[in-house]
Amino acid sequence: MLPLGLGATACKGGLTDTPSTTVPPPDSVQVITGRPLRRRNGRIRRPRSRRGHSHLTDRQALWLAPSVREALAGHWRDQGELEHGSVAAFIDLGRRLTALGAPAELVAGAQRAAAQETDHANRCFDLAGRYLGVDIQPGRLRVPNHRVRDRQYELCLLAVEALRDGVLNEGYAAWLAARQVERARDRRAREALEVIARDEADHARLSADVLTWCLEAGGVAVGDAVREAAELLPTRMVGCVVPTDVDPRALADHGVFDPDCDGSGFAECLHDTLQRVPIAADC
Repeated sequence: MLPLGLGATACKGGLTDTPSTTVPPPDSVQVITGRPLRRRNGRIRRPRSRRGHSHLTDRQALWLAPSVREALAGHWRDQGELEHGSVAAFIDLGRRLTALGAPAELVAGAQRAAAQETDHANRCFDLAGRYLGVDIQPGRLRVPNHRVRDRQYELCLLAVEALRDGVLNEGYAAWLAARQVERARDRRAREALEVIARDEADHARLSADVLTWCLEAGGVAVGDAVREAAELLPTRMVGCVVPTDVDPRALADHGVFDPDCDGSGFAECLHDTLQRVPIAADC
């Protein structure tokens, strides 16, 4: 099984060159805001955005140093691309749940999450364009054509994804966003983070419900797959790789900083996630 998130990378898509960044902990992966959109080989896929033609003027953003604007634009553009990919991931989830005869409330939850991720992407692109000075246009969104051929196998896949990409990844993303809200001073960044924190927590709960249903519907095979996946979950994730040569206070004012430097928040989320893994006797 591949790691839960992207490898730790620098903030990209800025005004000029990518600044140097902090070094993440060894063997860590970067949290994905939203549900990861994966290729068939498990690697993360996201639709790349592009610059538009509309010039944006925001007085609160223009007074920032160019290096700060560069880092902020890159961060929020990256987040927007990942959130945009999450729209397709949830549409795909809803289709697969429907094909498997899942309860209507789970299908409705996936559809609602797709709409929420659309809102997240728009907010992130708006912020990126604000710092960049031009509007950001989302890339082409392709929903996976996922055909359900074997019910048992599909239930195992959904259960593993729910545990890894939903309960843990989105649960930790919600934890991080909630702490970033507490520190952020910029109104528009705070508003975006507040919505993201609330909705990602809802998505983590939806994933927990999907996991429970898969375990009930799939029996022993699904339980075995979930326990195997639990052993391969990352032992550390990072929320944001922050440039080292940019004013950290200015970045934090706009929601870009890592509120979990010691890893205690991730340890808490990982512990809660593992509590949902059934012991052998339960299956």
